[in-house]
Amino acid sequence: MSEWPDAAGRLAQIAEELRSLSNNGLHFTDDPYQIERYHKVLGIAAELLAMVAGQPVGEIETTFFADIDLRTPLAVVDTAVFDEAGRLLLIRRADNKLWALPGGACDVGESPASGGAREVWEETGYTVAVTHLLGIFDGNQLPQRTSRHLYHLLFAGRVTGGQATPSHETPEVAWIAPDDLPWDRLSPGHAPRIRHALAWRADPRTLPYFD
Repeated sequence: MSEWPDAAGRLAQIAEELRSLSNNGLHFTDDPYQIERYHKVLGIAAELLAMVAGQPVGEIETTFFADIDLRTPLAVVDTAVFDEAGRLLLIRRADNKLWALPGGACDVGESPASGGAREVWEETGYTVAVTHLLGIFDGNQLPQRTSRHLYHLLFAGRVTGGQATPSHETPEVAWIAPDDLPWDRLSPGHAPRIRHALAWRADPRTLPYFD
């Protein structure tokens, strides 16, 4: 998916912030008047998101009201895996046809490092040992096409087994040398994480990144 323009992306972020405030408020009140106000805020959030998402506001409202819970940033993981030649393991996503680090959302009950290893295996066919935390990137500071506020945990890992195995989500799996990286065909938000992983690979003393 292509990036939203800056103004549209900010509207999506505002919609998610309003949703978070409303859901947190609903969690802590039994006052019927406050509940009514928070429901109205949810409706406004849905209307804002519909303006940029190209989805009927009624569908968004149905999703919002079916998930009235505490809203916090969503933890997602990416893992930079290098081979002995210094090539980086990338996948090409089926949804937007762009290249990316293997990664995705953590499952409830698993540690972030376990999630990073699982995503590599699911998307590439390789088993890996996660060895280092390279950084934590605030998704709101990166180009992305989602209203969710994401925290991207970037790990480094080394292959322990398996073989390249494309999937329905990742039709291509490739080891790519730094000089051949497809910078103009990377999925939104991945370039800064890849640059930091390359810096760490060149000098392991590079400190973890954080926003």
